[in-house]
Amino acid sequence: MGRLLAIVVSTFTLGFLTAEQPLHAQKLQRVRVALSTPTPHMAPLWVAKDKKFFENHGIDLQLILVSGGTLVAQMLASGELQMTANAPASLVSLIAGGEKLSFFLGLSNTSPFTLVTQPSLRKAEDLRGKRLGTARFGGSSHISALIALEHLGLDLKRDKVILIQTGVDPERMAALESKAIDAAMLQRVATKVMVGKGFYPLLNMNKAKIPYQNTGLAMKRDFANANPKTVDGLLRAVIEGYGFIFNKSNKQAVKEIIARNLRLPNLEGAEDYYEEALEELDRKPYPTLEGTRIVIQYVAEQNPRAATIKAEDFIDTSWLKKLDSEGFFEKVYGAK
Repeated sequence: MGRLLAIVVSTFTLGFLTAEQPLHAQKLQRVRVALSTPTPHMAPLWVAKDKKFFENHGIDLQLILVSGGTLVAQMLASGELQMTANAPASLVSLIAGGEKLSFFLGLSNTSPFTLVTQPSLRKAEDLRGKRLGTARFGGSSHISALIALEHLGLDLKRDKVILIQTGVDPERMAALESKAIDAAMLQRVATKVMVGKGFYPLLNMNKAKIPYQNTGLAMKRDFANANPKTVDGLLRAVIEGYGFIFNKSNKQAVKEIIARNLRLPNLEGAEDYYEEALEELDRKPYPTLEGTRIVIQYVAEQNPRAATIKAEDFIDTSWLKKLDSEGFFEKVYGAK
């Protein structure tokens, strides 16, 4: 009798929980996504997670901060991750090694960097023989530096420009102020601070509209083939994150989410990052072929095997096109 009562109580409890909890809350598909650098264009992921959009589509999204694109690529190759949100340069080298990857959403389809120089360096030729600070070699700021130099008519070897790994934006800013470097690749907020101190914005790559695939979502093709429902649900949640950000009535909530994820000391500091997100995010975030070709070109200079890779084999727009064809963007954004 006691055992029967226990079974009845357990059954009742299970029924009660089932009635109280939505189906997706009982069994969610876990997806581990690595972020190599926390920047404002990651906001759609942060917002979608904070507002439980992923859970609404049956996904338990785990965002993992991993320092360095190379390590992200290694973890993806080993199966520790299902997806990445990082610069494609390290992924190109992975593909050159035989991995079959799909780059399916462009979080940032242009370079967010400005080449900021010491106050006295105001022309391209002033950079000859000078030290230019980037983050890690092979990363987004490094390749952006190479593209910027070419755009300015400079050649790294011929003009003896020295690239130096000086860490993330705050470290590059400190190196500029101490005159340890002559120039640095800086993102929007860091550029604003340094220009306010008298440093010179020699080239704003975003305003110059220089093609470059900066950051996006990528996954192994076998994961996509085995989990089409999960990929589709994840994309819908991310686009819903975009929609939440683009709705100006959500500005305060978005700023709070950005401040929390960037670990800002106060909410006021999130204003510039919020504006940066609005500036960088595309309403239809298709990754770009032209921008990816440029990434491949520069990676191939360091890794000749990458020269055989075609952007068309790497970029996969089919998932977004499916949402586009059914009017999902209009449904989320509320207008065409």
